[in-house]
Amino acid sequence: MPSAENLLETARQLRRAGDVLQAYDCLRQAVATGPETYEFLAKAAELFERLQAQAPLPGIVRSCRVAYLCNHTVVFHRPILSLLAWLDGLAIEVYAPPYGTVAQVVMKPDSPLYAFAPDFVLFADHWRDANLPAISSEPESTVRGILNGVKRQWDTVLSGLPCRIIQHNFDLPVSDAYGALSQRLPGVRSAILHELNLRLSQIAPPQVAILDQDQVSANFGRERWQDDRAWHLAKQHPAHAALPALAKAQLALIRAGLGLTKKVLVLDLDNTLWSGVIGEDGLGGIRLGPPDARGEAHQALQQYCRELKERGILLAVCSKNDEADARLPFEEHEGSVLKLADFAVFTANWQDKAANLQAMAHKLNLGLDSFVFLDDNPAERAHVRAHLPMVTVPELANDPAEYIRTLAAGRYFEAWSLSEEDRLRAGSYATDAQREQLQHSAISVTEYLRELCMVCTHGSFDEVTLPRVAQLVGKTNQFNLTSRRHSLEELRRFSLNEKHWTHWFRLQDRFGDSGIIGVIVAVDDGEVNWRVDTLLMSCRVMGRGMEQFMIQTLVAEARERGIHKLAGVYCRTPKNSMVAEFYATIGFRRLDVNDAGEEFELDVREAQLAASPIEDATLALRRKS
Repeated sequence: MPSAENLLETARQLRRAGDVLQAYDCLRQAVATGPETYEFLAKAAELFERLQAQAPLPGIVRSCRVAYLCNHTVVFHRPILSLLAWLDGLAIEVYAPPYGTVAQVVMKPDSPLYAFAPDFVLFADHWRDANLPAISSEPESTVRGILNGVKRQWDTVLSGLPCRIIQHNFDLPVSDAYGALSQRLPGVRSAILHELNLRLSQIAPPQVAILDQDQVSANFGRERWQDDRAWHLAKQHPAHAALPALAKAQLALIRAGLGLTKKVLVLDLDNTLWSGVIGEDGLGGIRLGPPDARGEAHQALQQYCRELKERGILLAVCSKNDEADARLPFEEHEGSVLKLADFAVFTANWQDKAANLQAMAHKLNLGLDSFVFLDDNPAERAHVRAHLPMVTVPELANDPAEYIRTLAAGRYFEAWSLSEEDRLRAGSYATDAQREQLQHSAISVTEYLRELCMVCTHGSFDEVTLPRVAQLVGKTNQFNLTSRRHSLEELRRFSLNEKHWTHWFRLQDRFGDSGIIGVIVAVDDGEVNWRVDTLLMSCRVMGRGMEQFMIQTLVAEARERGIHKLAGVYCRTPKNSMVAEFYATIGFRRLDVNDAGEEFELDVREAQLAASPIEDATLALRRKS
């Protein structure tokens, strides 16, 4: 494998020769395998900008606009942010106001900020922006005043833009004139900054994510984080060397806000979850847990994976092993934190791992771009990268003590919120196996659906359900007719308009509760018409009649309100081809195909829809009351 520097030079030569697509590919390999240093990434970003001038970016999954609001220069940071975003399939357009004008562009409704219409507004504050004295005589008043100013900026932006906000908390200065006394005096600068950071997280609404810049700087190294010379010369903060670490933290939250958070962690077994080869060394020969140091490191990794699972990340096994051998440590080894029930899919065979990962994606009904694959074997990592470039494959060191740090550093599983549905996700996949068993034993699809005993509750958006609705709108890709990414505030505004219809749907059956899995937003489009702005459903409940039930409920409500026609549009994306014919198959008439998508219409007065096998619990409750 050529070095990253050689790959970068090859990419330059390919660009000069006019082979731009190959140059892009070579650049991607260089950045993916090269050092995460400012010097290397700055050279790569320079080439990246030249390539963009010659040809559009390849491999783009999503585009977004980011307003970068700060009182320091971003000229060195912006190219690296754009480059690393491209590795994630993102095309980012960045707006940064002139130095020292943040307050003006936020407070003026006609400023370039609002004309730019960003998807994300990033307030990149740092400790100097708090403008604190070395010690304050009224620390509580000082904290309240700064928090009120920050919240005022949030409220102003959110009232004028349908966006999300990423707010840096405050890093700490390297030097403090009070020295060790700063740990004892409540009014010193560092104490106030700590208190500000604590309260920022407490007051942030769902549309605001707090980027823990203080933790990022601590992980990077506080003394290296700050470069006083660069600050005085160019108002550069943090130091150039720290920019890649900051960009990765920012991009993790942008990915999460776009619904691109990774959902599945796939684990190898031998020398990944334990030291040794279970098929050769046997249960007593593998090292897992104390007193062996490597065994402790593997056990710590298992504990970390278990914690990821408890917050909603799916775990899976992909191992070249006999299945009986592979299962044995999870069943009988006292050092194993993970048990078989913790895995949504368990694949142990001698087949190609890339093929096994594809089968997993099909079984889980998830895209491979939502997978992270952890394997100690460099040959297996290279094989998966070559055959499934959409799968994220972290590069692991030889020491298992480094595995957790490597996995955490990727920030693959960053999230803006944690819903009850997230916590129950792993368990819901286990009940899916029970549903699959019932399906195989049923004599027909009709019998299978009837024996599920499905019940749907549904209702209008409210403050309790809005966060989950916004989460679904932000991340649902496959069964999503328009893929419009409305913010929580936009969804709230839809719900407050009495002419619109905003509805969530929750599905339960004999095996458990799937939570809120469907959303419809129908907006007033004239005196007797509704336009379906958003129609989406979790793919996990496909094939159970839920989509028909949702349309039936929409049509029933339309009739009750005297609506004559429903207009729908299918906007094609790289991920939603499965619903290309959805409107046509349920009775909508195709009107037109244009750049905006395929337009459909349904006459509500004449519509005759197929029955759904799902009981309407909400309707039954209304009748009872």
